[in-house]
Amino acid sequence: MNYSLPPKTLYHRPLLAKPKQIAKLLFNHLDAWVVSLIIAVIALAYHQAINGRTTLLLLAIGLGYWLAFALNDFYDAPFDAHDPAKACRNFFVRSLLSAGPLRAGLLSVGGFLLATFAQFGLMGLAILALCLAVMWAYSAPPLRLKSRPGLDLLTHALFVETFPYLICLILVEATWTPFDRVMLILTFLASLTAQLEQQARDYAVDCHTDRNFTTTVGLSSTTLLLRLLTAVGLLIFFAAVLSGILPWWVASVLLIALPTALHRFSRKANQPRSERLTFVLTGLGLVSISVIFVAQLLG
Repeated sequence: MNYSLPPKTLYHRPLLAKPKQIAKLLFNHLDAWVVSLIIAVIALAYHQAINGRTTLLLLAIGLGYWLAFALNDFYDAPFDAHDPAKACRNFFVRSLLSAGPLRAGLLSVGGFLLATFAQFGLMGLAILALCLAVMWAYSAPPLRLKSRPGLDLLTHALFVETFPYLICLILVEATWTPFDRVMLILTFLASLTAQLEQQARDYAVDCHTDRNFTTTVGLSSTTLLLRLLTAVGLLIFFAAVLSGILPWWVASVLLIALPTALHRFSRKANQPRSERLTFVLTGLGLVSISVIFVAQLLG
């Protein structure tokens, strides 16, 4: 696949990042990696597996997903530079990190991830290796799975919101229950629809700079699929609540995302979701899951 871009971009020469810009990088995609963290807390809390060792695992999962989204931004910078809105959201379009701090940061993050997953033996190290391989393959050439229609959706659906839950089940050697199966289905659908939603939002720009599922099948087909899968996810959620598979405390956390899901049925296909609403709902989710985490850790 040819990854060459049109010659004209909005920002030709990124400047060395200032502390304020670096702080923005640290909190970039907060809604995305916090959701992964929330999912992991639910998995551990349900199986009564929150302790000192798994607390480090939660930190590693949050940090790992932050790294994955930062890496994605790094490789997306040449593409995002063609759109003002995407350029403003991508730290690497206009900013550079000097070699020293960058090397120190990567070594610190890598060391923490390695030490944390090594606690769980060979399985922990194998999962970490898989995570690093997928985050590279998804964003970076020559594979760049996010630019390969079909694989872009499958990789996102399997690894963005589903895999944090699966990591916890595997590493604490949990006995799988109907609750876990429902949660894996819901997280798979949530991750899949989130990717469809993002591709629909970026359709106009991606048509000229990249290739993915939506640029291949068209915006109308993506919108139809997004709404259909969102409806399926909602039906499964409410059925699981009414049948008692999802306990009230899990249902209350997941319900925080309901306004975002319902908004998909009313707004235009390429209209971005409300950033303010997303920020508020992410904050509510983080507070709710923090209460659950502390209660179980102290109890």
